[in-house]
Amino acid sequence: MLIISHIPKDGCNARIIQPKISCISIIKHFFILFLLLIGISNVSAGEIKQETITVDVPALSKRVADISKVLTKEENQRLTRQLKKLQSEEKVQMAVLIIPTIGSDTIEKFSSRVFDKWKLGNKESNDGILFLIASDDHKMRIAVGSGLERKLTDGKIARILREEVKPAFKENAYFEGISNAINSVDTLLKLSKQTGIDEEITKVTSAFSEEGGGTFSKISGKDIAALLFFWLISLFLLPMKVFREGHWFKRFLKCALTIAAGTYLLTLVGLFSSIPAEFYLLILLLPVILVFLVISTVWSLLKNLFSGLFGGLFGGSGSERPESGGDDSFSGGGGSNDGGGASGDW
Repeated sequence: MLIISHIPKDGCNARIIQPKISCISIIKHFFILFLLLIGISNVSAGEIKQETITVDVPALSKRVADISKVLTKEENQRLTRQLKKLQSEEKVQMAVLIIPTIGSDTIEKFSSRVFDKWKLGNKESNDGILFLIASDDHKMRIAVGSGLERKLTDGKIARILREEVKPAFKENAYFEGISNAINSVDTLLKLSKQTGIDEEITKVTSAFSEEGGGTFSKISGKDIAALLFFWLISLFLLPMKVFREGHWFKRFLKCALTIAAGTYLLTLVGLFSSIPAEFYLLILLLPVILVFLVISTVWSLLKNLFSGLFGGLFGGSGSERPESGGDDSFSGGGGSNDGGGASGDW
């Protein structure tokens, strides 16, 4: 409300406008401010509520836990067989969890929670693997136990998710994507095992070359082959034609001494090139070597036979519970995850 007063000044009339605030205006402004505060409070409460959504980690009971129901029963069974094969052959424990959402957690934090609860892999070797898929969030992660981080590096896992899984998931082909991931992990583990064997062979060969390479390099491969052929033929013919009586080991030992003497004489006449003394020691050890080869061959055959019959009882790390009615129930072996692995989306 405005009041206009006319105050003369120096003989002139001047208009001075003075403001006057009414009680109604003050109440109206306070009411508007109150509504704004209530609205801001509701928005803040909604944001806080949204930020604190926590999804519970399901209990571990199967290798493939499809909470989102994106797999058919047959697809679930096929993936389960793949994981069983991986555990039996590579001695690692891998599980798959498909869940609609991870709530307010990051995919890394939720996978860590799952790993802590499921305890995949062996407690000592930490060789567990978790494939976590949040179907509605379109996020995924393969978490790797600390014992496998050298074989399954973060870069290799990221490539699997990017090249093998993501294209399939974009087409809602969850089975194909998960199967590709399992196969890729299996391939990497096999390659790592072969690489380790090759490295050990290289180390042994290098050490052998450094220690005795100078001695054995004096003889060509052709001469060594001729000597071995002569020794083996003599070792089998002499017991049957000459040394036919006595204990079999004594007969073989006599044969070895005879072969060593014969080799030395043939070397003197020039039939064989001069050989180091180490080769004569090898001649004396030939009977022992042959016996060892026979025993190891028989043992290997028996081991393969029994592992084929009862391999399912001994394969895999982690704790396996007896299955009944086709139910794939199992539990972790106490493994943990130190953050190794990679994440992705689609």
